[in-house]
Amino acid sequence: MLEARNLSLTAGTKALLRDTSFRIGDKDHASLVGLNGTGKSTLLRLLSGQLEEDGPQSEGQILKSATTTIGYLPQEISFEGDLEKTALEYALLANQTLNELAADISRMELELALPDQDHEGEAYHKLIERFSDAAHDFERLGGYRMQSEAEKILVGLGFSGADFQKKVKEFSGGWQMRLLIAKLLLQNPTQLLLDEPTNHLDIDSLRWLEQYLLNYEHSYLIVSHDRFFLDKLTTKTLEIAFQEITEYKGNYSYYEKEKAERYTLMMSRYENDIKKMADLKAFVDRFRYKATKARQAQSRLRQMQKLEGELQAPEEDLSQISFSFPKARPSGREVLRLDGVSKSFRLPDGTNRTVLKNIDIEIMRGDRIAIVGSNGAGKTTFCRILADEIDFEGTRQTGHNVSMNYFAQHQTENLSPEKSVLEEMIAAAPTSEAQRKVRDILGCFLFSGDTVEKKTAVLSGGEKSRLALAKILLQASNLLIMDEPTNHLDMRSKEMLIDSLENYDGTLLLVSHDRYFLDSLVNKVFEIKNGSVQVYLGTYAEYLEKAEKAYEEERKQLAAESARKEAERKAAAQKPVAKKPVQKANRKKIEAIEKEIQRLEEFKKQHEELMGQPSFYEKPADEAQNETEKYQEICKELEALYVCWEEEAR
Repeated sequence: MLEARNLSLTAGTKALLRDTSFRIGDKDHASLVGLNGTGKSTLLRLLSGQLEEDGPQSEGQILKSATTTIGYLPQEISFEGDLEKTALEYALLANQTLNELAADISRMELELALPDQDHEGEAYHKLIERFSDAAHDFERLGGYRMQSEAEKILVGLGFSGADFQKKVKEFSGGWQMRLLIAKLLLQNPTQLLLDEPTNHLDIDSLRWLEQYLLNYEHSYLIVSHDRFFLDKLTTKTLEIAFQEITEYKGNYSYYEKEKAERYTLMMSRYENDIKKMADLKAFVDRFRYKATKARQAQSRLRQMQKLEGELQAPEEDLSQISFSFPKARPSGREVLRLDGVSKSFRLPDGTNRTVLKNIDIEIMRGDRIAIVGSNGAGKTTFCRILADEIDFEGTRQTGHNVSMNYFAQHQTENLSPEKSVLEEMIAAAPTSEAQRKVRDILGCFLFSGDTVEKKTAVLSGGEKSRLALAKILLQASNLLIMDEPTNHLDMRSKEMLIDSLENYDGTLLLVSHDRYFLDSLVNKVFEIKNGSVQVYLGTYAEYLEKAEKAYEEERKQLAAESARKEAERKAAAQKPVAKKPVQKANRKKIEAIEKEIQRLEEFKKQHEELMGQPSFYEKPADEAQNETEKYQEICKELEALYVCWEEEAR
C-alpha cells in the first residue's frame, strides 16, 4: 500500500500539487496521466524516495506499509560503476546475496581448473569443500531459479544468449534501459513505479512486457504516452490537473470518456457562473448609488466577489484545435519502386553486416504503410533508402510528380540555433496562410506563451524533435515518410497528429512502436525481418493477428526439431559408458558435476512434459518462446557438463 495525504509539491516557484491526496492499493494497476509539465515524473521520484535534496520540495505525508518495497524506472539512467558487469551479472544484482555467491562460485571454478593445482594437497580439498558449500547455498536460496528467471526476462526483453556475457558498457542507452527493467522485474517489488517504460522497446519486447505486467502479482503505477499499453494494463487512472490528483476507476479510454463528460459539465457550470456574475454586476452597477437599493447592491457585490474568487475555467480542451497539411498536386499511380535493393554496413571488426537483401517493393498512390520490425532490423535504413538519403545496391525509381517530406530524428540538426522557435516556424511557412497557422501548430506541439521565443540552441532533444515535426506540417507533399514521429508527444498532441494524418491525401509511410497510432492510420504493413520485407494487407491489428499465426507455426517447428535432437541425444546418452578409476582428489568435483547433471536432467524432463502437452501451443507467443529457449539452454548446459564429466573421469 502507498498513500499520499495532503501532499504539496513545488519545483522552484512553480506549484505542481497543492494539498492533494491519493492511494494505491496492494493490487492496483494504475496509470498517472496529465499534460507535459504537470509533475508526473517529479511525483514518481518523490514516491520512490529519489527526489534530489536541492530539487523540488514537498509537504504532506507519504505513507507505506511495512511490507511495501518500491522499484523505480526513471526516464533517464546512469549505470556508473556497473558498466563493467555483464548483462546477466547486472540483472542478478536484483539479489545481492545470490549475486555475490554466483561470483564466488565462478571464481572457484576457475581456481579448480588451474593446471598447476596440487590435487592431493589440503588447500585443494578445502577449495572443493568451499565450492560445494557455495553451490549448495546458491541452490538452497533459489539461485538457479533466479538465474533461469533472469535469462527468461532478458530473452523476453530482446537479449540473445550471446548478449548475456556482453558488458553493460557495450550496449546502447536503450538496451541499458532494458537491463534496468530486467533487474526491477527480478526484484519483484510490491510497488513498481514505471516512467515511460515503452520508450526503448520494440514491438516484440513490448508485447512480452505487457504479458508480464498483466500477470504481475503486486501493484504498479505507470506514466506512458502509449494509450494501447495503458488500456491493456491499467484499471485505475490518476490524473494531475489544476495541481490536484483526481482518480478515475478505469483504464485510459474510460478516463478519456469520463473526462470529456466532466469537462462538459464543468464548462456548463463555468458558463452559468459567468452569466450569474454578469447579472450580479449589472444589478450592482445599476443600484449601488440608489438609497433604497444600496443594501441589496452591497449584498450582490459580495456575492459577485465570492463567486469571482471561486471561479476557475476548465482545463483547455485541445480536441477542437486542428490543422491540416498544405495541399500538393497528386502524384502518379506508382509512387516509388525498389528493385533488387541491398544494403550492408562495415562493422568495426572489419566484417560486413547485411541489413537488407534483394528488396523488391512497389508503393502505390494512397498507400498508408506501417514499417515494423525488431530493433536493429533495418527500419530506419529502409526509410533512408526510400528518402534517397544513403547509398545502396539496386535501383530506386520515383513515380511521376512525387513531392516528398521525410521526418527523422537527425533532422533536428537542420534547425538554426540563432533563431527562436517562432522564427524557425515562420521561415518554414511557404505562404501567408501557413504563417497565420504557425502559433496554433506550435501550441499543438506543446510550445506556448514565452516558450515560442526560446532560441532553438537551448531546446532539449525532445523539444527540437517536436519543432522539426511541426515544420514538416507546414510543407506541402504527396509522399510523407515519418520515422518515430510520436516519441516526444503527449497524448493530446498525438491525437491531433492522428487527426491531421487521417486527412492527409498523399501516400504515407510510418515507423512507430505506438500501436494505437499505427492502427488508426495504416492499411498495409511492411515487416522487415532477416533482411527481407514481407507485405501484409490490412490494418495494423490485422497484421498482428496474421503475424501471430505465422509465428505460432514457426514455434511449433522449432519445438519439434528440439524434441527430435534431444531424443537422439538421450538415446546416445543411454549407452553404457565404462567408468575409469578416478583419483580421490577429483572425486568431490565429479560428484558436484553429477549432482548438477541430475538437477538439469530433471528440469529438462519437466520441460519435455510441458512441451508435449497440447495446451503448450495455446500459450501466448512470448511465453511459449521463452519456454522453448529455456529448454534449449538447459540442453546446452547439459552437453557442457557431460564433456566436463568425461574430462574429469579420465
